[in-house]
Amino acid sequence: MSDTIALPNHEECIRLLEKYSTPLHIILHSEMVWEVGKVVAEGLSRNNYPVDIDLVRASCLLHDIGKYLCILEGRGYHDIRGQEILDSEGLPDIGRIVVQHVVLRGEKDRPLAEEHVLFYADKRVVHDEIVTLDDRFVYLEKTYGKTPEAIKRLNLMKEETLFLERRIFDVLDFMPMDVARLVLKPLQTALSGAP
Repeated sequence: MSDTIALPNHEECIRLLEKYSTPLHIILHSEMVWEVGKVVAEGLSRNNYPVDIDLVRASCLLHDIGKYLCILEGRGYHDIRGQEILDSEGLPDIGRIVVQHVVLRGEKDRPLAEEHVLFYADKRVVHDEIVTLDDRFVYLEKTYGKTPEAIKRLNLMKEETLFLERRIFDVLDFMPMDVARLVLKPLQTALSGAP
């Protein structure tokens, strides 16, 4: 958790994305990853899992900060590039989480933390739409499953993500199918004018 540096607020995260030429569609994806991450992190906090919601917010919003640069250059891993960018910006606490949004590091059964929230939230969002894990992995296979090795890696990632989903929702007081409703509920309330 971040005790030594001030974490960027929401607007500062967006400005940082813009500084690195992040396209709007990636920013919108990151915003939705944050909305999912917020629901999960708040649920974990309610159930005595000490996740830093501000760190989750910054990590979710900045998780794809290296993606566009990797696309432009036609090489590299955007998770690693993101960590490098965040380290260079003096945000290593965020970088250590962002680098794990593609592949989690460490033991599978270690205590749930911010990196688990980001990893899971990112897997629940295609573009800027909340989807099931099955739908996300269909999309990933269509997009990235060009070789037998890539398909094998995606299948391992899916197993890891399903395992993590079970761990997270064993703790929470709602189910995976409730995430979209919980994300949209504040918006629906605001639009309806209800208190």
